[in-house]
Amino acid sequence: MSDCSVIGMNKDDLDTPCLLMDLDLVEKNIKTMADYYRKKEGAALRPHQKGHRLPIIGKKQVESGAKGVSMTSLGLAEYYVRCGFSDILITNEVAGCNKMNRVAALSKQADITVGVDNIENVTKLGEIARNMDTVINVGVELYMSTGTCGVNIGDAASLIREITRVKGVAFKGVWWHQGSLADIVNWEERKMAHFKTLDKVAMLKAELKKEDIALEMISGGFTCTWDITPEYRALENVEVQAGSYVFSDWCSHESEGLDVFDYALTVLTSCISRPQPDEICFDAGMNACSDEHTDSYLNVVGFKIKGLEGIKRVKQREELSMVKVEKPTSDIRVGDTVELIPPHSDTTAKLHDIYYGVRKGRVEAVFPNYGRGLL
Repeated sequence: MSDCSVIGMNKDDLDTPCLLMDLDLVEKNIKTMADYYRKKEGAALRPHQKGHRLPIIGKKQVESGAKGVSMTSLGLAEYYVRCGFSDILITNEVAGCNKMNRVAALSKQADITVGVDNIENVTKLGEIARNMDTVINVGVELYMSTGTCGVNIGDAASLIREITRVKGVAFKGVWWHQGSLADIVNWEERKMAHFKTLDKVAMLKAELKKEDIALEMISGGFTCTWDITPEYRALENVEVQAGSYVFSDWCSHESEGLDVFDYALTVLTSCISRPQPDEICFDAGMNACSDEHTDSYLNVVGFKIKGLEGIKRVKQREELSMVKVEKPTSDIRVGDTVELIPPHSDTTAKLHDIYYGVRKGRVEAVFPNYGRGLL
């Protein structure tokens, strides 16, 4: 069956497992975020693309007022430039001459800023840029905790001074990802922790200002601080790299302030067996739906099922899942379809070649997931 032949089809008639994107909810989530930032002067939205990796969504975000986009992968950045994007922050360090050559070439086509945390790396970038007759924009990553790259905030000024002396690169500012904030369920506690980091960044900015070094870019919020970062008054135009809000997932909803974004991404799966009255076997396993917590990848929690309460246990294998319910039920029969709500939408999206855009239960669009394997 060709991709176009499913347009207008009832979603329950699609071959399973497959990835569904509720178009109404995606549009609602994008609008909710855009409306909020349209009223905020103290921060700017630079939506992260690593979750959905769909230029058509990125364009909707920019059209709604976002200031460029951000992404972790150089390969994805190249894809987005080919799709017409002109302002991209690569939130990752790039090593190796081949990738550095690619960054230099891409910098001649669009406004690209790449993450750095090492002067030797910056020096090599500058050398390659000069050889290619271009300038590479760089942003210093600030170290937040084990699991991130970056330089300690207290050491950042020294590195920045060195960077400003390297020809072939242009220092743009600083960025960071404080992923530990997502572990804080309480909104006020999360705000306090985020503000402590912003205080340190404000001190860094003041120190550099004395030396006439400007922080043109300060980029350090993400989805879990979407309505917190703009409330910090000591810094202006702090960028918020929110990304997962577009699809959301059930784990995100556990954090205060994130439940305004609806579940827009689900995995359609079919019941293939009822081995026991309290057991249901589906044809979607780990190869179709991720099982890790969105904020703690080592924490395996499994999916939830839309419209089904009383799930006692979820056990996922590669190609199938077994769900045990608290009470025997005959509501779900062999051949019936249900929608799984992932615990982590970002990693679930990368498991599929195709998004099926659904509106009011029918397939309205088919989006090839070309960006999922780009590194």
